[in-house]
Amino acid sequence: MRRSKLFGYLLAVLAFALTVLILFGMRNDSHQSMRAPSFLKSSRIHGGQYISINRQLIQHAARIPSVDSTPDRTIDLGVHIENVHQLSLKDKVYWMEGWYWLKWPEAIDKIIKANKIPLEQIVEFANIVEEVNLTETLDSTDPLFMAKEGRYYQLVRFSGRFYVNDLDLRRYPFVHIVLPLTIETEPDSLSCYPSGPPCVALKPEPDVAKTMVGQFADINGYDLKAAIVEPFLHQYNTTFGVGGLSAFNSVNFNLVYKSNFIAALAQFILPLLVIIGIVLASPTLPAAMGDVRLAIPTTALLTLIFLQQAYQGNLPSLSYLTFLDWLYLYAYLISIVVFILFCWSTNRYNNADEDYKIDAEISINAVDKRVQAVAVVILILLIPFAWIIK
Repeated sequence: MRRSKLFGYLLAVLAFALTVLILFGMRNDSHQSMRAPSFLKSSRIHGGQYISINRQLIQHAARIPSVDSTPDRTIDLGVHIENVHQLSLKDKVYWMEGWYWLKWPEAIDKIIKANKIPLEQIVEFANIVEEVNLTETLDSTDPLFMAKEGRYYQLVRFSGRFYVNDLDLRRYPFVHIVLPLTIETEPDSLSCYPSGPPCVALKPEPDVAKTMVGQFADINGYDLKAAIVEPFLHQYNTTFGVGGLSAFNSVNFNLVYKSNFIAALAQFILPLLVIIGIVLASPTLPAAMGDVRLAIPTTALLTLIFLQQAYQGNLPSLSYLTFLDWLYLYAYLISIVVFILFCWSTNRYNNADEDYKIDAEISINAVDKRVQAVAVVILILLIPFAWIIK
């Protein structure tokens, strides 16, 4: 009985130590230290510079509310996305084809002609990955003048590979994915420099979100939920070596996808829960079946390794644990604990005298039940914790 209590205390200490280690690691990752790393402190290079980077602050500063301008300095922008395919979460890229069109007044047309701006370079795709693979085809060599509106019109077909910057996978495999198409004015003559000429506004057409999505914008495994249009002013945090900070009016055309719940549950969660269930149920086997009991957690550990490697191969390297990662962490820990438990129980049962084997088995069963109960409680608490943690 003393050995049973000692083993229970050992498991409790192990669980507490692992919990403290995980929480300390989370706190250390979330803490933004302003001090330079030790290797920079010891550097002898003169004139070196160090600044702590906060990506959230940089992103917030780069995207500020769009700047409106007078109608004679406003370009209207519309987009129709025909096809979305080859989404890669690991590389954070996707392919997109469609059309965009521009409408601009006479004053903007004079700027375009005076600066000899090609029609396909009035705007640019800010999140394009490889410009060499970007194709832009003008619908007409010259813009169409719409006399009724007094504006010029140009339609352009595009196809390219684009980058997804804000990819939040904390609740993977149950995630919302936002695929942005970011378009902004390209030449300096159409910019919003603080000390430059009056700002040229880039304005999305009214209700363009209603007609933005085409016939082939669906992605396998995901449900298309929304189309969002967000105009903003893209302020670069650099002067590019001259003048003041650069700023260009931009528009985000976002497609919001949500992973299919049933498909994600069946593909990722159900196999893991089956393994966890088998491990949690294994202590119910008689203590006399020591070899069988020992084989279950070891087999489970090998299976978990292969399953985790298979799904992580489709994800980028992350600085946080996903919802699925937390479940795998629990599965690893409970498999190790059960394996240690079976090592102790097999040794206890085999070393007991024949007259005391029944007493040893009763003692082992009592410890088994405690471990099972604690493991189930931890799993019940872990699921909401892993879901809400940021």
